[in-house]
Amino acid sequence: MAHNWQRSVLRLMRVTNHPVTVVEVHDPTPWYRRVVFHAPELAEGLEVFPTLWLRLWVPNPARGEGFLSQRGYTVVDVRPEAGIFALEFVLHDVAGPAGDWAKGLVPGVTAEVALTPAHIALPEWASRVLLAGDVTALPAINSWIDVIPDSIDVTVLVEEGHADRDRLPRHERTGRLGWQWVTPGPERGEALAEAVLTTGSEGTAGLYAWAAGERALVRHVRSALKNGLGLERSAQFSQNYWIEGRSSG
Repeated sequence: MAHNWQRSVLRLMRVTNHPVTVVEVHDPTPWYRRVVFHAPELAEGLEVFPTLWLRLWVPNPARGEGFLSQRGYTVVDVRPEAGIFALEFVLHDVAGPAGDWAKGLVPGVTAEVALTPAHIALPEWASRVLLAGDVTALPAINSWIDVIPDSIDVTVLVEEGHADRDRLPRHERTGRLGWQWVTPGPERGEALAEAVLTTGSEGTAGLYAWAAGERALVRHVRSALKNGLGLERSAQFSQNYWIEGRSSG
């Protein structure tokens, strides 16, 4: 059996693994899958906040028999009374342990997850929020929409070119919400960066920006926020979720 050094490190950090069981599988599109897990003890004790994520351990046969790899996923649709929560998977064309595992899921399959939460919150001064990314950031974007006060205007920009993108989960709110699907250009992230610049052209007073997704896409957005709009570091947050061409899912 292959040695899982990552699991050993997390044990030393006193990070607990929790068993979960697949109870439902839903496919909004052929390439985007929502999986509902039953884990009563975990769901009942979860402190839900924007972009809450967990580490999912999945088999990785390419690394050896019994080897498990971990991938991070945003937690969605937590229902403590039912003891369930969901994760959403983008089924990339490039093979990867989590994506390959997710493609074959049926109710009854078991796995383990570990929580290593890092809280994130809006600055008190924010009066406008820009949420940008690719479709891998969609669960996190929806988690923001659920909790941002109605007094704050929210703009969402998601770079995604599939014809059936309107079937993806998209949360609503009673406060002002502008949502735009951005069709990708020749280079990943360039079209999204242009949309970010257009959104910020009315001024950046009170603006807080959050962005996540593929590394090159995030790099373009960071440049737009910093060099194009002149946003201070305290007024923005961005994170790479995956790298195009590498095994990520």
